Amino acid sequence: MPATTEEPSEAVASLLWPCVRDGAGAQGQPLSDEAAHDLQLAPLFDALSRDAPWLRPWYATPCTDVEVVAYRQQIATELEREEVAAPLATFARRLQRVRQREEAVQRVTYPYVAAAWFLAAAQRYLHATTELLEELEALTLESPGLRGCRSALRSIVTGDRFRDLATATGAAQEAMEGVVYTVRVQTDRVTVDRDHGEADLTAEVAATFARFRTGPPRPVDRPPVEPGVDHVAARILELVAGQHPEAFAALTELHQHHQPLLDPTVAALAREVPFYLAYHERLQRIRAAGLPLCLPELVDQDAPCGAEDSYDLAVALKQLADGNPVVPNDWHLDPPERVLVVTGANQGGKTTFARAFGQLHHLASLGLPVPARRARVGLHDRVLTHFERQERITTLRGKLQDELVRVHALLEEATPGTVAVLNETFSSTTLQDARELGSAVLQRIAALGARAVFVTFVDELTAVGPATVSMVATVAPDDPTVRTFRVVRRPPDGLAHAVALAERYGLTDEAIRQRSTS
Repeated sequence: MPATTEEPSEAVASLLWPCVRDGAGAQGQPLSDEAAHDLQLAPLFDALSRDAPWLRPWYATPCTDVEVVAYRQQIATELEREEVAAPLATFARRLQRVRQREEAVQRVTYPYVAAAWFLAAAQRYLHATTELLEELEALTLESPGLRGCRSALRSIVTGDRFRDLATATGAAQEAMEGVVYTVRVQTDRVTVDRDHGEADLTAEVAATFARFRTGPPRPVDRPPVEPGVDHVAARILELVAGQHPEAFAALTELHQHHQPLLDPTVAALAREVPFYLAYHERLQRIRAAGLPLCLPELVDQDAPCGAEDSYDLAVALKQLADGNPVVPNDWHLDPPERVLVVTGANQGGKTTFARAFGQLHHLASLGLPVPARRARVGLHDRVLTHFERQERITTLRGKLQDELVRVHALLEEATPGTVAVLNETFSSTTLQDARELGSAVLQRIAALGARAVFVTFVDELTAVGPATVSMVATVAPDDPTVRTFRVVRRPPDGLAHAVALAERYGLTDEAIRQRSTS
């Protein structure tokens, strides 16, 4: 987004897009609310965007351009350095307050009050921007994105618009510092007059209350008039302005001739910084626990891909909070393999594995660190999910029919660039129907060339064709009732359907023991 003055083209910079700020042509389909819920990314997005709601669409939208993702990865790497992240975090907080003050100015009906608030906002903006540039100038930056932003800030700060704003702000502040007046309150009458040499009681009042102070005085950054001014205070300000027309003329001119206050590039940078820093802060517990995070290698969609020690980010955060270990897993797909078919005992980590697969692909497309030790993935244009749902009376459809409708919609929307996560699909029907329907779905996904993970109790689906790979949720070798939560690449053991039936009809060892002792 270009600046609104005669700035050089180098002043256009973004921390998200190397070429165009809006990312036109480089974005895929945003993750749907349903898919974000299925993959347990919705709570993460909510937490990351709690104080910055504009971030949520950015987190939900994958990038399809390798150049864009690599650009972000370099920035994310550099922002791991505290000396780089700290000044940018401070800058973003300051600019957020400036934007809030600007918005307040638009709502104020008293002209001099609005102008005073605008002066305070201008001072904060000038200070925040120049201080950030000074701190960045002292750093050695490696990523093209941050170097470009530093160059943009340099062009803006030395440009005519910024210098004119600084000059006008300084003149207005100097003029306002020369305004001295007295206010006399007599019952229901307020008189405003010029200063006639009355004693300044500020020092006396401060000395009187000094003994109540419990710590050193804090610097106060206030505009001449605070938000929430009432009509009496506003009227007093009008009377003061009438007595000091030259000073208030400088204040009014600043307000009228320097809107909008923020340079568009500076404003955009302040909004983009939290995209990285909020995610970095959210992962502090992950890093402190020693769990691996990496920036994945980006490969073509038809190239081999995979991950080592990958894990479900949402599960990991909960496990760490509860003091429990996190179990990572590996997977890989070598052409013509496209689909991981996961079988094994229930409650053995199959759904968690499937979610981790979807999370890794989506987070990789954002250019952010992913939960894995190493990863090689291709970019996608959308992530589609199908997770088991409770039957809804309002749809007037049975559970199987509802599944068929939803799977059909998924396949209609899917493209060769899709990542699909299907969990416990067709588990409500018979073995034969689940086998036939699952086989048809897997063949369709393979024909498209999409990448997918398919969780099922039907072992035969692991051998639908060369595109499918068998993954099994394992149990302890000496006790099949103990889940290891390890999902390994190997042929199915033939017990998944039997276990599913036993659990469905209450025929497991545990269920039988409970009935026999009750």
